[in-house]
Amino acid sequence: MRWILLSMGVASLLLLAGEISKTAELKPPPSSPKLLALGKQIYSQQCAACHGMQGQGDGEAAYLLYPKPRNLVAANYRLVSTWERVPADQDLFNTITRGMPGSAMPSWGHLPEEQRWALVYYVKSLAEKPIIVKPQKKPGPEGSGGEGVIQPPPELPYNAAAKLRALELFREACASCHGATGKGDGVQEQVDEEGYPTRPRDLTTGVFKGSPDPIQLYRRIVAGIPGSPMPMSDWAHGDDAWHLVHYVRSLSSDKQRERAEMKKFGIVATRVKELPDHPDSGIWRLTPPVNLHLMPLWWRSDRPEELTVRAVHNGKELALQVVWTDETHDHTAMRPQDFRDAAAVQFSLSKDPPFFAMGEKGKSVNIWMWKSERQAEIEMPFHDLEIVYPNLGIDSYPNLLRSPVEQPTRQALTLDSDPAFITGWGAGNIVSDPQRKGPAEDLTAQGFGTLKARPVVDQKVDAKGVYAAGSYRVMFRRSLQATGKAAVALRPGTTVPVAFAVWNGSAGDRDGKKSVTIWQDLRIAK
Repeated sequence: MRWILLSMGVASLLLLAGEISKTAELKPPPSSPKLLALGKQIYSQQCAACHGMQGQGDGEAAYLLYPKPRNLVAANYRLVSTWERVPADQDLFNTITRGMPGSAMPSWGHLPEEQRWALVYYVKSLAEKPIIVKPQKKPGPEGSGGEGVIQPPPELPYNAAAKLRALELFREACASCHGATGKGDGVQEQVDEEGYPTRPRDLTTGVFKGSPDPIQLYRRIVAGIPGSPMPMSDWAHGDDAWHLVHYVRSLSSDKQRERAEMKKFGIVATRVKELPDHPDSGIWRLTPPVNLHLMPLWWRSDRPEELTVRAVHNGKELALQVVWTDETHDHTAMRPQDFRDAAAVQFSLSKDPPFFAMGEKGKSVNIWMWKSERQAEIEMPFHDLEIVYPNLGIDSYPNLLRSPVEQPTRQALTLDSDPAFITGWGAGNIVSDPQRKGPAEDLTAQGFGTLKARPVVDQKVDAKGVYAAGSYRVMFRRSLQATGKAAVALRPGTTVPVAFAVWNGSAGDRDGKKSVTIWQDLRIAK
């Protein structure tokens, strides 16, 4: 019980810290060469993979992402709170802290405050033109002529009269794009300033690119979203903007908005006498579940929002259970248009983890991956391609010492007895090995394009998945002791950075197209 309370306490503190850092107007430290150098270091490690080393939005992961990473040199930012429609330092700090739901920009709220401010100053230094916010100046009666950060008047109560006014304003100014009920079903054929297609936000899902905090939302309504079809609404400054804020927030719940944000949690691997041998074992009830927030790297609305994780160990082995919803059971990948469901657990080999997506050069990550079609092949052999399509491949190996009538042929079904006839298997590729007994793969990577299987002798990860009632439950097991190079070492009393990913085959997920979490803390209880 004390581990349950500890886990809940840690999670609550992290959530509270995230809410405070998200909404508070913090006094920033002054920029300095030291902070700029720190910002450059963090940027190279955590940001360059998407935004590019020079900040031009052309990082090596950019082709996997939608919306595309921001070009920090052009510095045309979306989330602004000023009359000039340029970001204040606090805007950049808030975006780095919270991330940008609706895109692949994760939250970096777990970084120390000094590091986040260092990133603010370094990102600003990449802009080709200085980002200047003018001194405060109040706008005129109709909202024009203001300068500096937009300062909302006192918030009004949202009573019946305010709601009627909000509905009128929404119909007149917002419904043509966002739809009469806010579902984003208005004008669909829209493009941003760079010509990329964009769609109006479905306001009922709770996915806000910027903070849904009322003051921040007020400023976004008045300033609009530069570079997008959402215009500035300076005419609304005052009571009308508050009415719209309250109405837009009423279209979604706090719970919906919370699920859209990436947060860092603590996962406790509880010590038990006996490890579970099945994803549905009752032993999992002995450890608290932790709900992690997922984000698709190629954003879509029909996404898995959460991944529930449990962890236990018995002093010798660790077992992890991951659960997520998926409306389709995609367990075959025979045709070119078919993709399978999958799940993976990623471990950092160092306390200071590398970039959360596949690690980085010189800093390996260890990945345990479960594939649905591999499990189906093991449990139901008729899914095997060569059985579904008999005589798919017939190979002939001429022997000059025999007559043409006596020439031997090898039918595809007989090839799994000899790796000499399957080059991938013969080269040690575990994906090509038809004799594998389990659906798990033990992998390693040092950045994009470097993923590879660990040696066959070190393939010690066991996994099993169950699909029922529109959800997957997958269990991973491995010895705490690492074998071979690039394997994570797990010891009671230690904390290991861990991240998760899931693939939805029916949504076209494969390789780098997936939904992921940011780094979490896995604490292995003594």
